[in-house]
Amino acid sequence: MTETTTAPASAPTSPALDKDLLASRARRYGPLYQAERQLRSMRAYASVIVASAVFQPLMYVLAMGLGLGVLVGAGNDFSEYGATSYLMYIGPAILASTVALSAGVEFTFPVMSGFRWQRLYYGAQATALRPEQIAGGHILAVCCRFALQAAVFLVVLTLFGALSSPLAVLQIFTAALGGLAIGLPIMAYFSSLREEKGHAALAQRFVVMPLFLFSGTFYPLENLPAFLQVIGWVSPIWHANELGRLLAFGQPTPGWLILVHLLYLGVLALAGGLVVRRMFARRLGYSEWRGRTPGSRADARRAAKQDVKELAYSEGGAYQRSEGVPPARFSRGPLSHLYSGNIRAVFQRGLTAIRNNRGVIFLSGFLEPVLFLTSFSLGISPMIEGVEIGERAVSYAAFIAPALLAVSAMNGAVFDSTWNVFFKLKITKLYQNMMATSLGPIDVAAGEIFLALFRGGIYAAGFLVVLTGAGLVDPLPAVLMWCAALFIAFGFASVGMALTSFMKRFQQMDWMTMALMPMFLFSATLFPIDVYPQGVQYVIQALPLWHAVELMRAIAFWDLTAMTAVHVGYFLALIAVGMSVTTIRMRALFQR
Repeated sequence: MTETTTAPASAPTSPALDKDLLASRARRYGPLYQAERQLRSMRAYASVIVASAVFQPLMYVLAMGLGLGVLVGAGNDFSEYGATSYLMYIGPAILASTVALSAGVEFTFPVMSGFRWQRLYYGAQATALRPEQIAGGHILAVCCRFALQAAVFLVVLTLFGALSSPLAVLQIFTAALGGLAIGLPIMAYFSSLREEKGHAALAQRFVVMPLFLFSGTFYPLENLPAFLQVIGWVSPIWHANELGRLLAFGQPTPGWLILVHLLYLGVLALAGGLVVRRMFARRLGYSEWRGRTPGSRADARRAAKQDVKELAYSEGGAYQRSEGVPPARFSRGPLSHLYSGNIRAVFQRGLTAIRNNRGVIFLSGFLEPVLFLTSFSLGISPMIEGVEIGERAVSYAAFIAPALLAVSAMNGAVFDSTWNVFFKLKITKLYQNMMATSLGPIDVAAGEIFLALFRGGIYAAGFLVVLTGAGLVDPLPAVLMWCAALFIAFGFASVGMALTSFMKRFQQMDWMTMALMPMFLFSATLFPIDVYPQGVQYVIQALPLWHAVELMRAIAFWDLTAMTAVHVGYFLALIAVGMSVTTIRMRALFQR
């Protein structure tokens, strides 16, 4: 009898058990893995990205190219630049600028989220990925967004006949290079931050916005005075704009200047990428954990400041640490569950937070309208003789000045009632702690809105001082315009806080940007709405910013009519609806 022996079948090996295989894959494809994770996270707000990619070019083309183009194109010839219309001239520049502005978002808050808020980078660090691969994956994912945004923009420009060269498709690469040139240095800076205390606002107001407004996007850079042209020369956006115009319609450009554009953008992107690589290695590498607790030095500095304050009080100073709990106060009445009568506590807490943060962040808010006024009044005014308001003609600077004050009131109120409120609502959970006290939804909502009005009032006052000094507004109307700015800010802040209460992730704030952009572009801010057909004018007249702009112009030019009362009534209704929805939402979120 013979025995037959059957060899046992070998068990299938799992790739998860082969560490060497995983390590080799990570070494080879690490940035792609991180980019995949980043892109998968973008799927949560993919609708925002796609809608923004389609919506932005349409709005800019319809507003700036066709709306402002009616005024600018009437007496200007752009053939010396190789363009046949104002739309053709600004189209490639707007493409490059929108990509650069997207870089200002994608390389700020997501980086802070990866290091601080959600600490996603540390999760990737626990795998076989190296720090430089994590950084490279983030950059690669953002480049995918740049490519999508630029490609859709090119399609829109093609449909409107604003491109005349087949080389225009190469703008996808030049615009992405411009976005990296401005975005990677910002990413390097945000990679070094342990906390975000208004740094994003500073980056937008002092870096991104000036580089955008003085980059010759909406007019030739030569229209600006020589000292302001320097900003354009150092701006990556200007270099990307000029490359885009060269590719889109063959703008005459010397060969050496083309080389300068490419080298400048390449050097900035490369230098920024190297610093990003170093910062990620520093934050995610071994040096981060060699017997040192991240943030310990900052904690020690704060403790030292606290000790100095207490020492000053012990020697007769005015500071005293708060000890104990103040006696609780309970309100009674039919609305006691909504309102405790302590709005002041929320407002004072906001003032304390402003005082503890960098003062330059608070005071820089009035800078944005001043930059817009300077850029458009100096850059666009030479191409426009004047604008008719009623029966008189005014300069272009005088036409846009009241509108920019209304825009400033809107932007300040919306920023405070959306971004700031969202972080307190979803990130720091501050409102949850407030609602655990005797404070009610009305206290929290009103306190935050009054804080936004306080900030907006200071911004409006600073801007009005500039307008009065420039002779664009008389002193008496300026006082009334300041009151109107607070009223307008109240309306936008009420609605902004109500909408923010429905949002779950900060990327959804792009929807807010998409709502603000058409209002800014179409609401008679930069040109009269009578350049559009009557049906389009009816739609524009339903927008809240149009009422705000017309109210400001009525006061500035002392042209008060019955329509002024309609503008006031519109914002009264806006305030009532916004406050009601905010109160209901705060109660639903925290008083279940």
